[in-house]
Amino acid sequence: MKSLTGQYECLHRSGIGLDYFTSHIDRLTLQANGRFSHILQEKSRIGHAAKTLLSGQQVDMNAPEVRREGRYASQGNVVSFFFDDGTQEQGQITPDGGIQLGNNFFEKVSDSTLLPPTHRLKSNMEDIAKGLKIAGAIGGSAIKAVKTIQDTIQNAQGQGSRSTPASNSPPQGTNAYSQAPAYQPPQTPPPAQPVYSNSNASPGQGQNAETLFCDQCGQPARPGKLFCNHCGARLP
Repeated sequence: MKSLTGQYECLHRSGIGLDYFTSHIDRLTLQANGRFSHILQEKSRIGHAAKTLLSGQQVDMNAPEVRREGRYASQGNVVSFFFDDGTQEQGQITPDGGIQLGNNFFEKVSDSTLLPPTHRLKSNMEDIAKGLKIAGAIGGSAIKAVKTIQDTIQNAQGQGSRSTPASNSPPQGTNAYSQAPAYQPPQTPPPAQPVYSNSNASPGQGQNAETLFCDQCGQPARPGKLFCNHCGARLP
């Protein structure tokens, strides 16, 4: 029979890969001095991180665990575990060297009780690298989506401001109709004054007719007169 001392793992897979983030692992370590430790991982790392984020706390990627310790004893294929809290459980040693404890099967992954299993370290490093690559791709896509939305909103705002004409409305408190010029009716030229002609005027009575003077008194006389209106003398 192989030695019971060493490290055992019970992997609860989520079925979506990246076990380091999405699954949880229960560990059982049997010491050579008859002591053991049983560590139960309550939640997956990604599940615990999501819970802390939703609760408004700082994101924590450390998986919550419950650690129990005690003494163990083996007889044949049966291993009895006596926990320090007074409880007791029995396990069955399988032909491949694992331990069936209740409904969980613990596979032996290392004979050492101090160093972590090499296969687990390698698997965790691969999952972490894949997780970082996925996170970077998702983060880059999210940043591009946000930038596209911002550019679309800014372009829409710019087109709206250019298409809006300047307002020519009159200042508040003024009447738009008061600024229009008052109506002025068309100017009608005054009627032409009739021109009366004196058909009885003699040719010598025109504007250019020579003014006559009385020989006796020297007073002017209207053309056409025969006697002076001042002294009664006969006009030439």
